Amino acid sequence: QKNSDCSFVASLIVHINFRVTMSSEEDTVTLKSKDGKDFTVPSKAASLSQLVRDSMEDDSDAINVMRVDSTCLEKVVEFLVHHDEEAMKEIPTPLGGNKFEEIVTQDWYQNFVTREERDMIFDLLTAANYMGIKPLLDLTCLKVTFELTGKSAEEIRVILNLPKLTPEEEAKARQDHKWIFEDS
Repeated sequence: QKNSDCSFVASLIVHINFRVTMSSEEDTVTLKSKDGKDFTVPSKAASLSQLVRDSMEDDSDAINVMRVDSTCLEKVVEFLVHHDEEAMKEIPTPLGGNKFEEIVTQDWYQNFVTREERDMIFDLLTAANYMGIKPLLDLTCLKVTFELTGKSAEEIRVILNLPKLTPEEEAKARQDHKWIFEDS
């Protein structure tokens, strides 16, 4: 009985030790994009993602990020690594300004989203949502919010690549959601 208790305690210590070292800077995790490209990321940086935290419980060689292509995942990894070095300040609610630059005051985070094409911003938003990366989701949602602010319903439809409504659907939408069509 004593030997089995000692074995159990020793095994537990090894397991706990393993988990503690998983968060050290030398340890990495591999993220595999939907198109099969691998990205090696420090475990501490990658653990900002809920998907990664949940997947670290498994003993697999790589974490499959099935819904994110390699071009987007490369940007996600860039965000994760930078966030680990310089955490993004939380976006206040209510917003503390009328311009994106007034709310996001850290240059790196401003540049991260302003240098990207609209399609990549939407891909990053989708990836952040799928991977459970709240700061990236908040940042990309804020960028999209400011991009849509002041636009007509038609301009928003084009930006979001939404199908054109039939006359009946538009009449119903105008009735049900008058605020959307106020300026059109």
